[in-house]
Amino acid sequence: FHQAHEDGTPVLNPLWYKYPQDQATFPIDLQFFYGDSILVSPVTEENVTSVTAYFPKDIFYDFLTLEPFQGTGSNVTLENVNFTSIPVHIRGGAVLPLREKGALTTTELRKKNFELVVAPSTQDTASGSLYADDGVSITPTTTTTVNFSYKKGLLAVTGKFGHALGVKVSRVRFLSVSSAPKTVKVNGQKIQSAAYSYNAGSQVLDVNLNTPFTK
Repeated sequence: FHQAHEDGTPVLNPLWYKYPQDQATFPIDLQFFYGDSILVSPVTEENVTSVTAYFPKDIFYDFLTLEPFQGTGSNVTLENVNFTSIPVHIRGGAVLPLREKGALTTTELRKKNFELVVAPSTQDTASGSLYADDGVSITPTTTTTVNFSYKKGLLAVTGKFGHALGVKVSRVRFLSVSSAPKTVKVNGQKIQSAAYSYNAGSQVLDVNLNTPFTK
C-alpha cells in the first residue's frame, strides 16, 4: 500500500500484468497477485474442494509449506482445499518480511517479531522492501525503509531505521535450498550449527537470529 501511495502501482494485479508475454494469462479474471509476488487462486465455486489454477513458466512456492513448484504455463488442479483455506503461492524472486505470528488487531500485530522469507527466482536472486511508521499519524515524523537483496546464497539488508519497530527478526527462511549448507555466516561470522536447521523435504533452510530489527 505504501508503494501504491508513492507511485500508483496497483495493490492487486491480474496475471497478465506480471506476465504480459504470456497470452494464456489474458482471459484469467479469477486469479490475481496481491502486491508484486503473492499469487492468490481463490475458490469460486460452491461446495468444491479443488481449484484449477494457471501457473506461468516460473518458479512458485506454496505459502504454507514453502515447497517449490515449477510452473509450466499450464493449468494445475489443486486438490484437498478445505473450506477454510485459499491456495496462495509466492512468486519466485521475492524477499518477504512477514510477522512471525498473527494477531487479531493491527496494534497487536505490530508487537510481533518479523521473519524474512527468501524465495529465489530461477536465477537464484530475490529482492524486497519494507516501509513502516507509527501507523497513526497522517504525516509521520519518523519512518523506516528497508531493502532486501539476495543473490546466490547471500542476503543483504540495508535501509534507514528512523522509526523504532520495537521488535526482532526471529529468523530468516531460505527456500529452494538443494542441500544442507556446511556453514552459515551472519555479518561475516560463522554461527553454530544449532542456530540453523534444514528440511530436505521442503528444501527450506531456517536460520534463527533473534536480533533487534534496528539495522
